[in-house]
Amino acid sequence: MDYRLTEEIMKKMGEGVLVIRNAGANVNAVKEALKMLKPEEVIFMPHTDCAAMKLVKSVITGEKNVDIEVEEKLVSQFKGKDVKDLDRVNAQVGEKLIKEVLPNAKVTTELVDVSKIKWPERKTVYFLLKSQSKYEKDMVGGYILQAPSKEDLSADVKIAESLGLKLQKSEF
Repeated sequence: MDYRLTEEIMKKMGEGVLVIRNAGANVNAVKEALKMLKPEEVIFMPHTDCAAMKLVKSVITGEKNVDIEVEEKLVSQFKGKDVKDLDRVNAQVGEKLIKEVLPNAKVTTELVDVSKIKWPERKTVYFLLKSQSKYEKDMVGGYILQAPSKEDLSADVKIAESLGLKLQKSEF
């Protein structure tokens, strides 16, 4: 979802590539879609300084409350985990779940250190895109939610709106 990763993902997009982007690189929210898609290869790209992981930490430590759907799809999988380094824990949790859901797929995890990449100016908008969609220039700097179906992104839309983001475009 994070606007800072759009150009990094664009570098990896080729013919036949399907992209799923959501808040927190949350595999739990899209595991059913992954089962249906049955990809042969998955490049899992969570990142450091993740706002969704900050939200998870604040919920676990009792500082914030979230919608029940966000709790079930995102927060619940981190209860009992080390909240000091949630970005790293998220990468481990997501990779493990991908391997459980897709035991025959080649899985590569790249924890993107956002302090080491150049990112565009932030826009306070988000885009709802289908998995096979390519990015347009005006999307760079915006947050992108991308999955096979809108239902896969319902918790993510709530997170985007809680961050004050406005819907710019929906393909659903």
